[in-house]
Amino acid sequence: MWVRLALIVGLLLFLLVIKANLSLSILLPGILLAILFRMNARGIIISVYHSLTSFSTIRLLLIIYLVLLLVEIQKTKGSLRKLVRGMEGLFGNKWLTITLSPALIGLLPMPGGALVSAPTLDEALPKGKVKPELKTFINYWFRHIWEFFWPLYQGFIVTVAIFGIRTVELMKNQFYFMIIAVALGYISMAIFLPSVGNNLPKENPGKSLLILAKGTWEILAIVVFILIFNVDLLLSLLIVTIFSFLISVPLNKKFRILLKAFNVNILLLIASVMIFKGFVLNSSLSQLLKGNISGSKTLLPVLMVSIPFSLGFLTGVNTAFAGIAFPLFVSIVGQNINYISLLYISGFSGVLLSPLHLCLVLSAEYYGAKLFKVYKYITVPVLVILFLAIIIFA
Repeated sequence: MWVRLALIVGLLLFLLVIKANLSLSILLPGILLAILFRMNARGIIISVYHSLTSFSTIRLLLIIYLVLLLVEIQKTKGSLRKLVRGMEGLFGNKWLTITLSPALIGLLPMPGGALVSAPTLDEALPKGKVKPELKTFINYWFRHIWEFFWPLYQGFIVTVAIFGIRTVELMKNQFYFMIIAVALGYISMAIFLPSVGNNLPKENPGKSLLILAKGTWEILAIVVFILIFNVDLLLSLLIVTIFSFLISVPLNKKFRILLKAFNVNILLLIASVMIFKGFVLNSSLSQLLKGNISGSKTLLPVLMVSIPFSLGFLTGVNTAFAGIAFPLFVSIVGQNINYISLLYISGFSGVLLSPLHLCLVLSAEYYGAKLFKVYKYITVPVLVILFLAIIIFA
């Protein structure tokens, strides 16, 4: 099994190195996975069909399109510049301005939400001074600092439900990994980011807050709908985006913006990720993983790291590694909070490094970054977090 997984990962990395089309770089290893893990031609076709026509895929594609449309609306009416000006005037610190946008939007669990913060970060950085790969890292990294303990993320919710533990218990046990992630992000910026004029003159707080509100009211409205009124993410996006589109976009620009938001490359990427995920779920991989655990109790600590990590890397989705791997460990680890944290952070580390992670591929696509080069910035911080989790929890 592990040899076959290594072949799949090897093909994935090879395609990234030779700069193949991202959608193909995901689809071809997915087909190889399906073949190696005993799916026949009929099974592959059925899996692809169900992956593309499932409610979750269609919902995800609609969410991503609405996010892209909202970004185009914000560009048209200058919201991004207002957002940057407001944060610069309020905090007087360029680094805070750069990192707060993805961090604040990261509080909202939104598929491909990195697309929302990507234009703002681009606006805050000096033109032509920062490599696309470094922009991708900053946007991607600070969007995910909360996911170690924030209870609104689906992977976290699934983990709590599977092991039958209290939400606050897991939050407390993993909270400091958020602090570690922030520290690692700023260390990376100190090493790689060129001078961007960190200290800025502060402005009147009231004026800065007003500018900030004008630049972020759509995002704030979505947060209020979801967190306070418990409205579904898709419906929240639909209401806010349509309202903003109707009142903010001039009539002669409406059709052009609707068309521009329809980014074929990004939508194909999402379809490819969902097809790959379908192959993982429908092949014999899950059963083989279960057999490895039950037959290798002496290697349990290794399996507790490798299996969630592998599933996180192969799917790029938190709910996938939690939903597939964690039920296999319930009878073994019980409600041991340290073991549960080790499982979660191992899986999330795989997700952070996964070239199928939507936020990573969408950020890279937005900035025109070479995905393989982004790993220069991501790999070490993720491995440091995984190493600390092993030392602390195992």
